[in-house]
Amino acid sequence: MNGRPGLGTVTVTVLLGLVVAGAVLVDVRLLAVGVGGLGLAWAGVKHPPLLVLGIFAAILFDRLGVTGAKVAKLPVTASKLAVLGSLGLWAVHALLGRRSAVRLHPVLYAMVLMTFVCGVSVANAGNFNVGRFSLIGLGMVTVLTGLVYVILAERDLTWSYRVMGMTLAGAMALSVWGGTVNTAGRATGTFGDPNEWATLVLLVTPALLGGLATDRAPAARVLRLALMGLAPLSVFASGSRAALLVGLVVGVACVVMLRGQRTELIGSASMGLLAAPFVVDLEAAVRRFGRLLGRASGGSVMDSSLDERGELLRQGIDLFFHNWFLGVGAGNYVHATGFISLDGRLRPAHNTYLEVASEQGVVGLVAGLAFFGMVGLTMWSAFQQAPSERHRARVLGSATGLAASAVMAATLGLLTFSMGYTMLGLALAVVHQSDAARGASGQSHAS
Repeated sequence: MNGRPGLGTVTVTVLLGLVVAGAVLVDVRLLAVGVGGLGLAWAGVKHPPLLVLGIFAAILFDRLGVTGAKVAKLPVTASKLAVLGSLGLWAVHALLGRRSAVRLHPVLYAMVLMTFVCGVSVANAGNFNVGRFSLIGLGMVTVLTGLVYVILAERDLTWSYRVMGMTLAGAMALSVWGGTVNTAGRATGTFGDPNEWATLVLLVTPALLGGLATDRAPAARVLRLALMGLAPLSVFASGSRAALLVGLVVGVACVVMLRGQRTELIGSASMGLLAAPFVVDLEAAVRRFGRLLGRASGGSVMDSSLDERGELLRQGIDLFFHNWFLGVGAGNYVHATGFISLDGRLRPAHNTYLEVASEQGVVGLVAGLAFFGMVGLTMWSAFQQAPSERHRARVLGSATGLAASAVMAATLGLLTFSMGYTMLGLALAVVHQSDAARGASGQSHAS
């Protein structure tokens, strides 16, 4: 009332001054980090889609800089820190804006059911130390999906698609031109495993192309060219045989989404073909694929990887039939089979569905089917009722990426693959906006 600062304001100012002075005395870099952190936090609270973009980038580049720290024997990574930080900042945003911090969806209910069933399986096995990784992982990806969904559901996605497109294109370019490779010479991209990297490319690329399909900005045209040209090269360089097969179907879906940009399709295909001999070991890729075809045709082709996958499948089926109701317990596949690969390590199932069946039994399979059924019904209904070409392309792109990931899950353990659930959250936001636009269109016609 008298224009003088209150006691609280003075106290906060004094404390802030002491913190700044202490940071400068200890190490001036602490001040820079603190100011930078506060700036990022303010930007996240002010513009929540930045939180999703931060999570996306953290997951994409996590394997390049994984920390060695652990909390409760669980590894602390950039992606986990990004999700936890985003949760707090989103809560602050919701509190300041007096809005709900949670948005529910039937798909999220199905994910809660999967987490609950996993917990029952862990309790039944009586080995929490082994099963907690799966249980906590499922809980975290459920939260991740809900967080991405609630942040993006009511916001324009144009810039989110563009920034994610630039980030993925940059990661694929790094992978194709002198990126990291494993001991077999297969490109691992920003991940440590070439198969997981190929799965990420097949998951994210169509989802982003669907969002960019009707974007007429010059930057969007460049991004479409980059994504269409780099994605096939990245998959070939990974040497993943399953990804090569799945990529053919994904490519057809992308052509359907981008049928209005024929010049771009031809241009990206031409550039990819010209660049392929210089950045991809085509001979090695063809040789690997040839061994798969030879084995499929009944030939006696030597391939230790295929032999190993066959044995893992046999042992997983055997585990399921002997523990068909609740399985051997989440995380117990490697210990129950004791299968040791040529490199001397215990091997996981390398098949998400086999993993769930053997570790969680019929109960886990039913919960998984409920989840897949709900996701499929949601995407199919949204595609059928999309009110415009823009919404239809976005739904088709997201559905294509999720379907590709679901197929790849038959060759990899993707139960808690965080990028898949980030894209699922984006897909739910896309469906919500499509439904809202259809409702608004219907009301407009009715009036």
